[in-house]
Amino acid sequence: MSGGPLLEVRGLEKHYPVTRGLLRREVGRVRAVDSISFSVDRGETVGIVGESGCGKSTAATSLLRLEEPTGGEVVFDGEDITGYDRSELKRFRRRAQMVFQDPTSSFDPRMSIGESVGEPLQVHGMRDRDRRRRIVGDLLERVGLDASDMDRYPHEFSGGQKQRVGLARALVINPDLIVADEPVSALDVSVQADILDLIDRLQSEFGLAIVVISHDMGVVREVCDRVAVMYLGEIVETAPTEQLFED
Repeated sequence: MSGGPLLEVRGLEKHYPVTRGLLRREVGRVRAVDSISFSVDRGETVGIVGESGCGKSTAATSLLRLEEPTGGEVVFDGEDITGYDRSELKRFRRRAQMVFQDPTSSFDPRMSIGESVGEPLQVHGMRDRDRRRRIVGDLLERVGLDASDMDRYPHEFSGGQKQRVGLARALVINPDLIVADEPVSALDVSVQADILDLIDRLQSEFGLAIVVISHDMGVVREVCDRVAVMYLGEIVETAPTEQLFED
């Protein structure tokens, strides 16, 4: 375990080729993420904020290697994960999880909520079904649902409840880092406040580092310690939250 930041992103790039003609000749590149750098300490929440299309969601998926970055380094707990092979990446994914914007599309409608939340435990080798159910039940209660909800299906839950389930699934393997991509933008304003409070509480309970991706300054102000402002694929400013809003 290193003494520096938990996550350090250095010069991260994600470019998409633009091709033309039958031979798909590359004629240009879309620079979705263009050499961004920022860090996140243990237990800290950092916001990446910017208008739609500025590259912030691509930054999120690239730093977790859900999409392969084109260049740069992502140093997690002292190791550059961009060189990891499949088994090292699987080990990294135990410690870094993603919460998606649209909770509905991230669940398999044929799986019960309990199966969905417990799936990462199974992927990472926990074969004992009863133990999985105990862990899932405990987590559902910690995110404000009932343990008995685990036998229900996604269509039986509201958007806000699904986002709680999404947080439970991200937390089930006890990660150190959560990347939350627009975690409340699909929800009503009253529900948004509840989910933001929950994220805040879970962070102090689990000692998490969190990266929150959002286009909404109010959301960022509510939960983030520091903010990086993104514009056209680049980070143009990073500052402590209150300082940024005073300026």
